[in-house]
Amino acid sequence: RSRSGPIDKGGGYMGAWNYGVFDDDTAYDALTGLKNSLDIIADMERYFDEVIQVEYVGYDEAQYALVSAAVIDSVINGSLYRCDDDDYFEWTSSQKCFDFSPLKQKAVTAIGAILSDNSELRELWEENEELYEAWKEDKLSMQKRLQQ
Repeated sequence: RSRSGPIDKGGGYMGAWNYGVFDDDTAYDALTGLKNSLDIIADMERYFDEVIQVEYVGYDEAQYALVSAAVIDSVINGSLYRCDDDDYFEWTSSQKCFDFSPLKQKAVTAIGAILSDNSELRELWEENEELYEAWKEDKLSMQKRLQQ
């Protein structure tokens, strides 16, 4: 992964180098967790609940929920994400044996929570005038695909 350092120009640290879901260090921790999961549906549901059921969404929790939503989007809709994990597409194809459709609504709700005023990730992105709109549009388009 090549990057010039975190894009967050504010005071907080953000291990991101672009606005995509997989342009963030924490996203790869989340992806690794899902790939090693013994019960991916239960883990994803927990990640969604961790952002839906709180008053304030933390940075890591937001990333785990977004990665879970992106994986569901890839499996169900065949959506392509720029990802530095070489076998991401192979792995998501192998997940088609699971029925993720019951989680779609939670994913949609979780993305809404992450884009709300009570989200650390959104606050950090908002400080980045250059990329905030692109980051937000990227998440809204994923949310829209998952609503179908």
